[in-house]
Amino acid sequence: MQNPFTRLDPDKSVPDFDCGDDDLNEFFAVDATNWQKELLTVTYYLMLDNKVALYFSLANDKITADTLPKSLWRKIKSKFPHQKHRSDYPAVKIGRFAVSTDYRCKPEHWGSKAMDFIKNWMVTENKTGCCFLTVDAYPSAVPFYQKNGFKFLGASEENLYEKYQKDNSRKETISMYFSLKSIV
Repeated sequence: MQNPFTRLDPDKSVPDFDCGDDDLNEFFAVDATNWQKELLTVTYYLMLDNKVALYFSLANDKITADTLPKSLWRKIKSKFPHQKHRSDYPAVKIGRFAVSTDYRCKPEHWGSKAMDFIKNWMVTENKTGCCFLTVDAYPSAVPFYQKNGFKFLGASEENLYEKYQKDNSRKETISMYFSLKSIV
């Protein structure tokens, strides 16, 4: 699989980017290089027409039994043979994911294409084992992640999202996951 994304080089200047969200813009412009230098995340971006169309940052993560309701944990554990049951499973966290205002809501669906790339990349090219993708989604981005197969990490996260739908001023992020086994 051809990788169309460029890995951010902390020693080079960061290209201009605007997704309409100050926090996501600042992360790409300032924080991404610092986080990368500290080995906390790695950021990748896509150039189209000499502009950054989108970017995403990845970090190691895990889904653990002690942070989930028992019913959800049983559901996750059931995806694995009994001899592979454990108290946690490896994941990759999508720490930031943003599409430029110039490329959002286009017929090419750049965000979904990038998400499909990440999913397949983690299954085919990842250097370590990884069962899940996780994200702490902005509430406004939950429909995008749902459209791309992500599920709430428990009823409490679904309740947070329902509260956001009633009161759009809420700022809590919503924890979601995608099982990579669903595409293998």
